[in-house]
Amino acid sequence: MRRILLCFVLLLAAGCARGSEEKDTILRDRLTVGVANDGPGFAAGTTNLSGFDIDLMKFLADSLGLPYAPTILTSRDRIGFLKARSANLVVSSFSITKERNDMGIDFAGPYIVSDQALLVRVGDHRITGLASVRNKSVCTVGSTTGSEVDIPGARMGTRKPTTTACTAEMDKHNADAVFNDTLILYGFLQANPGRYRVVLPGTFGQLQYYGVGFLAGHHDDCLKLNEKIRLFLREKWRGVFQTQLPQAAKAYPGGDTSKGDFESQFKPKEADITSLSCKL
Repeated sequence: MRRILLCFVLLLAAGCARGSEEKDTILRDRLTVGVANDGPGFAAGTTNLSGFDIDLMKFLADSLGLPYAPTILTSRDRIGFLKARSANLVVSSFSITKERNDMGIDFAGPYIVSDQALLVRVGDHRITGLASVRNKSVCTVGSTTGSEVDIPGARMGTRKPTTTACTAEMDKHNADAVFNDTLILYGFLQANPGRYRVVLPGTFGQLQYYGVGFLAGHHDDCLKLNEKIRLFLREKWRGVFQTQLPQAAKAYPGGDTSKGDFESQFKPKEADITSLSCKL
């Protein structure tokens, strides 16, 4: 009788452990993924979202064998959605930063790297270098890393909730330029043929490493996501980039042999994944 009771207790404990483990993972049942819908090249559309982030989201879900449900957010919503558990993953040009780690957000990846640049109207040739940015009005998007950059001499007071709102300010001549990640700006350039130019990439700001964000405390899940992201980088990355960001691919044809083409410029290295992900 005592042996039967002991077996029952052990089975119950094992069941509880499995239940606790299942509860701890974010990679079961269904992936609810926070994505943008106004980021051409990364995630845009109404009913049929498309872009680099959307292709990555679908790849991760398929590779994990899980159904997925995108939920629309803005850059300001990303951390809030995760903390409120309105999404268990965010794939939305979400830069990996220590500040976000300090707020309880961990990352898998990165899956793309971008420097930062200015977007100007196609016929406006006033901004040609460092000195020419002085006294120019530059719009940035609040709650993004771009809004934290101080461009010397520029007037940085215009902040909007989205890049779309910033381009609208520029179209109305209320701003001279939009500052954001270079690849985000190329997305807007290709969505608006003949309207904009990307200038001074890499002159201001710093490299941005986009990761898949989630709440801290899911280290095993992070390792699983990294495994799938590495597979994506090996097998899908180049083709997805050429499809979703063709203007950026065209702008970096690889004429400079020291840098190579767009893949050398924007594709993460294994060392980036090792040093930046799965911190919490």
